[in-house]
Amino acid sequence: MSEITFLGTAGGRMVVTSQLRKSGGMWMVLNGKSILLDPGPGSLMRSVELGFQPGRLDCIVLSHKHIDHSNDINIMIEAMSGGSFRPRGVLIVPRDALEGDDPVVLKYVRSYIRNNIKILAPGFKWSLDGVEIAVASAMVHADVEDYGLKFIFSGKTLGYIPDTKLFPGLPAAFKGCDYLIINMVRITHDARFEHLIPEDVIKVLRVAKPKVAILNHFGMQVVKADPDAVAQRIETTTGVRTIAAADGMRFNLDTGKAVVASTIDSFI
Repeated sequence: MSEITFLGTAGGRMVVTSQLRKSGGMWMVLNGKSILLDPGPGSLMRSVELGFQPGRLDCIVLSHKHIDHSNDINIMIEAMSGGSFRPRGVLIVPRDALEGDDPVVLKYVRSYIRNNIKILAPGFKWSLDGVEIAVASAMVHADVEDYGLKFIFSGKTLGYIPDTKLFPGLPAAFKGCDYLIINMVRITHDARFEHLIPEDVIKVLRVAKPKVAILNHFGMQVVKADPDAVAQRIETTTGVRTIAAADGMRFNLDTGKAVVASTIDSFI
């Protein structure tokens, strides 16, 4: 079974810091491999609450180093390695998460995975026992390296558009996805913030045409507007099945069905 669980759906500083919605990223099981994507604040706690065993993680992937995506990356590396006593696992991150003035991956935890670190860059492709992880495109977001991703497994493709503004080439980069997760933080544009709004998502979906789009990472504007209502408007406009993720939602990538629950059975 291949499945993705949304540990939390908070996006934007106010929703994350107030925990109006939970945060923590996404736990994916693809072809039997457990992959944690963007482990933001609360990732460890939410993983355990929802029945996962962090010590069985195989890989951690970081799209960009902003705190709402990376806050728990070090503790999850430690958890993946059994508290450092069982060095294992793979870390996939942009270069600026490791270097420069503000590296978010602490140097001492890198030895816990035997420095098994892959660096995201345009054209990146790497296979984890039959799960291909590839960069679809560099994103445009503030002053950090930021990458949109594709996960290819069992004849299916799961795309992920993290925080970014709309730019030429973004929609086409995600053609061919069966499922496409899109971070949509805002309802209206603000020059101070580089985030997608519903009208941007509509433009993406009209070109990318995934079978299912899943909206995620909601800021205060989206929460107040009701993510489900926004998703329905996007679906009506584009004809693409569109779902608003919920905290703890499980999406089965084999059946296309979503279930929201406070706890889940461990399947790893």
